[in-house]
Amino acid sequence: MATREILTLQFGHYTNYIGAHFWNTQELSFDYTGLKKTEVNHDILYREGENGKGETTYTPRLLLADLKGSLKTLPVSGGLPEESDPDHLEWENVDKVEEPAPQKNQYLVDIDSEGPAAAEKTYNFEEEVKTWTDFIYPRLHSRSVNVIKEYNHGDENEGFDIYNSGTALWKHDFGDTFSDNIRKYVEECDSMQGFQVNFDCIDGFSGMAMGCIEYLADEYTKPIVAYPIIPSYFPDNNPSTQEERDKSNLKDSTRLVNLALSLQALSEHATLFVPLCTSEKGWRKPGNPRSFEYINYNPQLYYHSSALLATAIDTLSQKYRHKSNIHTMSDICADMTGYGRKMAAASLGMPFALNESQYLIDFLNNTTKPIYTSLTPSCKIASDKLFQLITVRGIPESYLKAPLKEAKEQMNLPAYRCNSVKEMFELYFQASNFLSATNVTVCEQPFELKTPYPQFFSKDLNKYGFVASDSSQERIESCAVVAGYHNGNFMADTIEKVHREVSRIQFAKLHKFRQEGLEAADYKESLDKLAEFKDNYEDDFEL
Repeated sequence: MATREILTLQFGHYTNYIGAHFWNTQELSFDYTGLKKTEVNHDILYREGENGKGETTYTPRLLLADLKGSLKTLPVSGGLPEESDPDHLEWENVDKVEEPAPQKNQYLVDIDSEGPAAAEKTYNFEEEVKTWTDFIYPRLHSRSVNVIKEYNHGDENEGFDIYNSGTALWKHDFGDTFSDNIRKYVEECDSMQGFQVNFDCIDGFSGMAMGCIEYLADEYTKPIVAYPIIPSYFPDNNPSTQEERDKSNLKDSTRLVNLALSLQALSEHATLFVPLCTSEKGWRKPGNPRSFEYINYNPQLYYHSSALLATAIDTLSQKYRHKSNIHTMSDICADMTGYGRKMAAASLGMPFALNESQYLIDFLNNTTKPIYTSLTPSCKIASDKLFQLITVRGIPESYLKAPLKEAKEQMNLPAYRCNSVKEMFELYFQASNFLSATNVTVCEQPFELKTPYPQFFSKDLNKYGFVASDSSQERIESCAVVAGYHNGNFMADTIEKVHREVSRIQFAKLHKFRQEGLEAADYKESLDKLAEFKDNYEDDFEL
């Protein structure tokens, strides 16, 4: 069977937090015993190689970008001895001058010495994590890490905060090197599915990512699934003086313009794009954090909020990584982007908290709340007239319904005729969503919550993530999750909110954008095209 490889690209500091959780999830789910049933084809995201010592390596098929000073303990080489490269010349008798390496936290020390055994220990990540490299478990390929040397991480005076700064960098040496690394990865693939591009869409990485996405669209006839991402919190969110308020408002406007330019460019060059944020509004301050029952997370900690988004991406991508599922990236994009509606919403229900003594049929029959929470900013997912792709993982078939002898009132429900979790969810969505089309994928395995995933779960859950009958003293090890892609007329409102808000910003006040080469005519054209894109969602809906 063909591998159906995917190349993942990550642009930006917050996105790399998400990436660290995402790749930790993959690596810590590997089974080296052969005793565990594996539902995911890991070769889709990973590649096998050989390092300079002749040892076999298995590393993410990944390219990431971040600013100088953001890597801390992670070497630019990715942490593994470099692979033999026919384009690489060996130099002898060369003296290396290196800065002293930053000190590793205890978790990184332990995984260097103990490997997976470190997952059994307890660490204070909330206090110790200062950057995404403080909790990343995998070692990366030598070409994976790409540092932008022109800007320093955390520099308030010369921040990498303008869309056009990113596009300018892409057009020079950085883009040449990055695209050459893309080519090397693509040439290794036998039957590539496409590209997954995750990027911070509120700073200079937005322009850099869009330069890359435009390059991918021109050079390769493969689907591009993009996740423009907004962090859950910014340090300037809580100003206390008028001067701080003025600076915060200016930064808000800058982030909003970067977002609007990104969405417009994505509407032209991406195959499917899904904005993500764990806060309700997303711009002009991220707003209130999205609420997840039985999870108590701190939205100011990137380590926390990024874990939720990583869980959503991991669950959503099960659809085209599952061994038994015939879906590909092309299928997902075709299903979700009819009528030119390239922008979709995402949702996450975590944990899917059945009571440990409750059957799924009773939970779905009695619940009056949505079983998922929107992760797309300023977006309320409609219940009618929509297309959606739903992935459910971790609900055992034994939780489906009571045996015939014990069924009692359950037998009066139409859902009692369902003989699988998949059938029952299909019936649930058929009854809950009027004039809608829903495709459901079910994975047997739950989402595993191994260290260093945050332990922000309620004590009311047992170790399997279900609601315990009495107060549980067990550490949660896994949980059931539901996630979805959703598209329909309701997306017009999200685009309208972006367009209305950004249209209030006078171009004359965008001094840094003008300095970086953005012309008034180009800015107006982008906003006009964004308004036109919204029209794709306002036609009459027909299934």
